[in-house]
Amino acid sequence: MMRPRPFARRREAKTLDKELGHGLWRQAHDRFARSLDRYWQIIDPQQPDNMSQDELNGLINAGNVLTDTLSTVRQLCIQARERFGERELDVPAGANDIHRVLSRAANDLAATAQAAALYKRNQTGVDTVGRRAEKVLTAIQTAQELMDD
Repeated sequence: MMRPRPFARRREAKTLDKELGHGLWRQAHDRFARSLDRYWQIIDPQQPDNMSQDELNGLINAGNVLTDTLSTVRQLCIQARERFGERELDVPAGANDIHRVLSRAANDLAATAQAAALYKRNQTGVDTVGRRAEKVLTAIQTAQELMDD
């Protein structure tokens, strides 16, 4: 995954500040993004370790699916900020469920990265990575349903 140049990162950070502020919803988004970055650091296609090309392709495909959810998380955080507002890092009234599910998605994504690391070290099967990734997708879907209510 190619890292954006310094000015592009700065522009993106300013856009996120504008859309998500500096409080709770920005934290929820950033936690998910950091977990996603960690997944890609572990997968690192440049260093395939002892995996076959098919195994590496499977992990990359899972990473691509998870990367696609980042824009959804961003939109959910924007909508939550608009609907519930923000009070620094305090969860606003009525936002408990959506915040909890977004936090769970980030934690599940971090667990997916951990499962990928264990898989690369032959300590677990690839199906464990898949199950963890499915939990992330389920949490994002649940968050979307909560915002649609």
